[in-house]
Amino acid sequence: MKASFVSSSAMQNVLRLTISQSQNKLQQASTEATTGTYADIGVSLGNGAAKSINLTSAIAQAASFKASNAVVELRMDASQTALSSLKDAGDSLVSNLTALQASQDTTSIAVALQTAGATISQLVSTANTSVNGEFLFGGTNLDSQPLSDQSSAVSDTIVSALNDYATGLGKDVNELTGEEIGSFITDTVEPMFSESAWTDTSDGWSTASSTDMTSRISRSETITSSTNANSEGMRYLALACVVVSALFGQDLSSDAQSTVASKAIAYAAQATSGIVTQQSELGLAQERLEKANDALDAQSTLLQGNLVDLQGVDTYEASTLVNQLQTQLETAYTLVSKLQSLSLVNYL
Repeated sequence: MKASFVSSSAMQNVLRLTISQSQNKLQQASTEATTGTYADIGVSLGNGAAKSINLTSAIAQAASFKASNAVVELRMDASQTALSSLKDAGDSLVSNLTALQASQDTTSIAVALQTAGATISQLVSTANTSVNGEFLFGGTNLDSQPLSDQSSAVSDTIVSALNDYATGLGKDVNELTGEEIGSFITDTVEPMFSESAWTDTSDGWSTASSTDMTSRISRSETITSSTNANSEGMRYLALACVVVSALFGQDLSSDAQSTVASKAIAYAAQATSGIVTQQSELGLAQERLEKANDALDAQSTLLQGNLVDLQGVDTYEASTLVNQLQTQLETAYTLVSKLQSLSLVNYL
C-alpha cells in the first residue's frame, strides 16, 4: 500500500480559488436577486442582447414622448383656462351693452365704458400669459410678449376719423343718424382690426405669429398644440371694446348710440364665437394627445413585458443561490483558517 501526500499549501490555494470564484458568483447572484434581470446581459443573452437594446431604446423613446407630452398638455390646459376667462369677459360685455340698449342714461353709459376698459385690460393680460417661460398665444413666436394695449391710440384715431366723416357729410357729430354711424363703424373702424392692421409692425397690437405651434406626440402623430393672439376672437373682442370706449364718449344722438351698442354687441358675440372655436380646436388636440398617451402607456407595458421575458431571471432561484454561496464561502473561510493554524509543532 502506497500513501499519497497533499500539502496544506496546495489545499489553501484550492480553497482561495474556490473563495474567489464564489465571491464573483455571489456578486452576480445578488445583483440578479435584487434587480430581477441578468447581471451581464451580453454574456447571458448572446445574440439576444441586440433585441434587448432595441426594446430598451423603444421604452426610453416612449418615456420621452410622455415627458414632452406632459409639457404640451400643461400648455394647452393653461390656454383653455385663459380662453374661458376671455369668453366670460365677452359675455359680460354683451350683457352690459344689452342693458345699455334699453336705457342710455349716464349710469348705464359709465358702466359700459368701465366694462369695455376692464375687458381690454383682461384681453391684453390674458393674451400675454406665459407657461415655463413661453407665451401661450404667441404662435410660433414663443419668446415675445404677444399683445400691447393700443386702445388709447386707436380711440384717438377713431375720434379724429369720426369728425372728418361728419364734416364730409356736412354735419356735426351729434347730428349723425344711426345708419350713418353704422356705416362709419363698418367701413372705417372695423378695418382697423383686420389681421394685417392688428399685426402691423409700426402701430399694431400684436407681435404674435399667426402660425400655431405643432408638437409631435408619438412617432407617427403631430398635433397643433397652441392658438395665437391674432385670432378673430381676440381681434373682435378688442374691436367691440374700442367701439364702446371711443364712440360712447362722443356727443352722439340716441339713435346713433343705439346703433353703436348694437354693433358692439354683434362684435362681442362674434368674438365669443371665435374664442369658442379656438377652444374646440384645442379640445380636439387635447383628445388626440390623451389617446396618444394611452397608446404610449400600452406600448410601454407591452415592451416592458417583452424585456422582462428576455432579461428576467427567477429571483427566488437567485436568492437561493445567494444563500448557498454564502454558506459555501463561510465553509471555505473556516477551512482556510484551520489550515493556516496547522503546525508540525503540535505533533512533535
